[in-house]
Amino acid sequence: MMDDRSEKAAGRTAQHLTAAVEAIDGAFGAGHAAANPSLVAAFLQSASLEAVILSGEAVAGMLDKRAERSVAQVCTSMENLRPRLFG
Repeated sequence: MMDDRSEKAAGRTAQHLTAAVEAIDGAFGAGHAAANPSLVAAFLQSASLEAVILSGEAVAGMLDKRAERSVAQVCTSMENLRPRLFG
């Protein structure tokens, strides 16, 4: 029995497969995707890699913002401590 996340992932994969077949058949004619499963596989692999890259970029952006906030907090704390440390 699949859990909810697995079911959602399977559903998304099916949607991607349908989109791949429609895009390939739209570009090369009806039935081209069925006659060329390696092309469908390459299409899906390319789409997956793009999704991974975009996801990684989003995470990197989020981490950059968190790092900037953390550095700002440290600088503020150091400025607040300066009178105590250096008079």
